[in-house]
Amino acid sequence: MTLVSDKLNESFAAKKLWTKSESKLWTLNFFMGTCVLYASRVALPLCATHMAQEYGWSKTDSGTVMSCFFWGYAVTQVFAGNFADRVGGEKILVPSTFVWAALTLVTPQLFDLAYRTGFPVVILILVRVLTGVGQGFHLPCMASIVARHLTAADKGRVFGICLAGSHFGTVVAGGIGSLLIEAFGWRTLFQFVGCLSLFWWYWFKSLRDASGSRNRTDNSSRKAESGGLTDSLLPLPDSLKKAHHGSNDVNAVPWGKLFSHPAFWAASVAQYCGANAYFTMFSWLPSYFSDNFPDAKGVVYNVVPSLAIVVTALIAPFIASRLMASGRSITFTRRFMESSSLISMALCLLCVSGSSGFYLSLVIFTAAMAARGLHHGGVSVNPHDFAPHHTGSVFGIFNAFSAITGFIGVYIAGWILQSSSNNWAYVFTFTAAQCILGAVVYAFLGTGNKII
Repeated sequence: MTLVSDKLNESFAAKKLWTKSESKLWTLNFFMGTCVLYASRVALPLCATHMAQEYGWSKTDSGTVMSCFFWGYAVTQVFAGNFADRVGGEKILVPSTFVWAALTLVTPQLFDLAYRTGFPVVILILVRVLTGVGQGFHLPCMASIVARHLTAADKGRVFGICLAGSHFGTVVAGGIGSLLIEAFGWRTLFQFVGCLSLFWWYWFKSLRDASGSRNRTDNSSRKAESGGLTDSLLPLPDSLKKAHHGSNDVNAVPWGKLFSHPAFWAASVAQYCGANAYFTMFSWLPSYFSDNFPDAKGVVYNVVPSLAIVVTALIAPFIASRLMASGRSITFTRRFMESSSLISMALCLLCVSGSSGFYLSLVIFTAAMAARGLHHGGVSVNPHDFAPHHTGSVFGIFNAFSAITGFIGVYIAGWILQSSSNNWAYVFTFTAAQCILGAVVYAFLGTGNKII
């Protein structure tokens, strides 16, 4: 049996389970990676008002520039997860991270260059689309790596914590970025975030290389202990071959079975509706506060709502674990966490439509962002539930639904504002209605059971 285990470890080294210390280190690394990913992503929304003044953008122009990032991001999601399962997410993240990190660093120079040409819009869109393509690999690769290296009991909790780094990134960018923008101008925020992103790229690459070296050393040691027998002399028993390939062969992802299951589409609808609310707030809140409360401090409204979601996003996986430990089913837990998130966000957005004061608006949006954090115990980890052996592939397709909202929802919000003379109530009411729809659909059809 030991020799069979060696055979599996040698042939499928990337699927070796992490030790507790390795799990903590990789969780921290991915948390920080998702942090800088979102810090890079939020940089343009934070700077949008200043950039609009400098470049003469309308609300529709701002919506287009912010949303075109998601054109590349959404398209990449379709194949990124499957590619990660086939090749290994560790291999893909090194070049893809370098692309978006480098583009973030030089975005100000590229935008300035665009306006020295006769076709600035084309260059602006190209820069943002390429940044979206680079970032599109991160989450599917992370999902694939976590699925390969952790047991079923740990996947959801660890992945939820890693995803929470996204909200910490908005806090970092919102807090430090607001101060940088006020003191040195909007260009410094891109340079700051770009440097942080390149630092994480180097850390991840070093960790990956060190981990690969340890795996090769361990495999060599096991061969030596077994008397130097090679894998070619130790064929796997047919029963183990069948079991192994049945669970890990990404060439056999049963897409038809997945796409014909109503629970997958229920999760996709909830993912779309929740992401639409989040990306609308994510992209437009800086402009909302700047338009309605021009004397308010950006460091306050760019940080407080995002700080709330950091707390709930970190707590949500543990709440879900406690619910399941108390005897609640995975399906009940996912439905409860996601529906609570969507309904709470809808109520907050409907309330803010009629609010007028700065502090009341700030409190309501903070509550809305906090509610979004519960999502990390719900739909966000669903691919680990219903596709435990094809997580990267399924997560990429699944996450494309949330990415679509980035260019549809964000653009529509800009169009509504342009058409209604900046009537923000229309934007928030339309967004709240979609949250209610997602909550109802998922509450009736969502599942935490295995589908494929």
